[in-house]
Amino acid sequence: MKLLAAETSSPVFSAAVCDGERILSSLKSDDPARRSDLLAEMIQEAIRTAGLTLPELDGFAVSIGPGSFTGLRVGVTTVKTLAWALKKKVLPVSTLEVIAHNLGRSSTPIGVFLDARKGKVYSALFEPNGSDRLKRLSPDQLLPPEEALKKFTGGVTLVGDGLRRYRDLLESGSGGTWALAPESDWIPSAENLCRIAAFGWPHGVLDDPHRLVPQYLYSKESDITGW
Repeated sequence: MKLLAAETSSPVFSAAVCDGERILSSLKSDDPARRSDLLAEMIQEAIRTAGLTLPELDGFAVSIGPGSFTGLRVGVTTVKTLAWALKKKVLPVSTLEVIAHNLGRSSTPIGVFLDARKGKVYSALFEPNGSDRLKRLSPDQLLPPEEALKKFTGGVTLVGDGLRRYRDLLESGSGGTWALAPESDWIPSAENLCRIAAFGWPHGVLDDPHRLVPQYLYSKESDITGW
């Protein structure tokens, strides 16, 4: 099964093409000046490098958040348009799951701790199963960092850019101690997304691309327009 994956929830945009779980091509860029056309160009180059054409793809995968509002709109809209035009299916995947897979072979549970701004973090808990697979132990949530950390007990490894934002809180030891993943593992990647989709297909696949929407997880009191 040949899939194209697009990850745009963070400042680093990435695109990848895989055949099953084998990555055929992968590109990434953190150029902030070209957000509007960057992903389309990356997708074209990833498909060309993989030796394929768009119609030869069996489907798409896209990271739906939580994450950057602008980035998620770019990724979801692009993939939705391609899937509709080509009459292909698409698999939406949580950004937090994509990040957790950076630590897929961890010997401890993995707590994603992603900065959501405005004094909150996006969090979720996963458990490795001895391979690259993860079992989800909690839903994606938007919480104050102190509340999120209360759920991460018993030798959890934390990953995500919330480790930078709330370093003082983590170093204070409030509520427990945690292993901290290196910064190189904080960014979600299209390669992980592609492998997740290849393994999970067809579970969760959308036949109708119009049903594809970002997962923002914003607070009811948040002003999205001023985010």
